[in-house]
Amino acid sequence: MAKQNRLTIYILVAMLLGVLVGYLVHNNAGKDFLTSFANNIKLLTTIFLRMVQMIIAPLVFSTLVVGIAKLGDLKAVGRVGGKALLWFITASLTSLLIGMVLVNFFKPGAAIDLSNADASGA
Repeated sequence: MAKQNRLTIYILVAMLLGVLVGYLVHNNAGKDFLTSFANNIKLLTTIFLRMVQMIIAPLVFSTLVVGIAKLGDLKAVGRVGGKALLWFITASLTSLLIGMVLVNFFKPGAAIDLSNADASGA
């Protein structure tokens, strides 16, 4: 079996085990244990997300530096940078416009009553 296939199988098995453990903990534990378990598991999620953030910034930066270095010509860098900036601004404005139109049309959360909500986790 190739290494790529093994990694996919490992990921799928880990996902299934995570679902199974979550199901068992949810159905077989008391409310006090669930509260303490949820608070303790937050540490793992925080560590994972910070590790991902720690990897993404240098990866994006190094990809941009290598891409610019391979272009070589300063005029080509300017053209590519200008096009990238134009695409970024256009995509951002389009997504914001679509989001604003859909929020004003569907009004999500308008019927939710939060007067007695627990705000301690916010």
